[in-house]
Amino acid sequence: MTLPQRQSHIIKQKTGPDDPELQTNLQEALGQVAPEDVIAIADELAERHARLFLNTSTRLSAGLKTDSVSLSSSFADIASAVAHTKANARTITNYFTQSDYKLIRDLLEGESPAPVRVAVFVEKLNALDTRLTLELATGLLHNTSPSEHWLWTRWLWDPTVGTGILPLLAGSTHNLVADNFADGYVRVGAVTAMSVKFGEGTGLFVNELTSNEKRAPFANSAFLACAYSVYLYGTTSWRLSREFNGLLPTLPNMARRLLGLKKAGS
Repeated sequence: MTLPQRQSHIIKQKTGPDDPELQTNLQEALGQVAPEDVIAIADELAERHARLFLNTSTRLSAGLKTDSVSLSSSFADIASAVAHTKANARTITNYFTQSDYKLIRDLLEGESPAPVRVAVFVEKLNALDTRLTLELATGLLHNTSPSEHWLWTRWLWDPTVGTGILPLLAGSTHNLVADNFADGYVRVGAVTAMSVKFGEGTGLFVNELTSNEKRAPFANSAFLACAYSVYLYGTTSWRLSREFNGLLPTLPNMARRLLGLKKAGS
């Protein structure tokens, strides 16, 4: 006698985006993010900027001559800041073990427009996964000069599979599809700027966030990471039974992980 297969108690059957339980979970997820969370994350990004990324180019240029151990250690921290997993941070650090930071110096100090510098960096660093190279290039630029440059991470827009929070906020992938990395970087920047209007409509862009000169340059990155965490939490918890939802990190800590920050209290 063949017994019917027992459905997993971990994974729920997918019934579609109109599933009322999904809507409930998403509302719960949205309720876990407060303006204070976005402010705290922006503060942590600003603190990291001052600690790690001010004068990064100067220190890397010195490292080209001195090959200093302290610089190598500092670069490991920088790699962790621009990669949202430990494995990716190790990959970046190991690639630059010989302390040849010329590519990074050219990225930060080059005379060409930033989109061109990003494209050249990605093309020259073809030994690494393209998405990781984009995260490294744009992470260095954004964290060094947050008011002038923006992030391009796979959770913002992954052109290889057509996913990310930016097309969800924009309503389509139309404005993000590009023929080359330079144009792609420009398009990601345009949609990132557009997302500010969406953020303002959520009530998370409070005056304490946007009027503070140290927080403001990181406000949108903090918001977008929170927005993606809401989406990720909603789609994940929708399919997980409630007891397994308890194993997920909190939404603010999910956002911190995406931005290479340590979880709160660690």
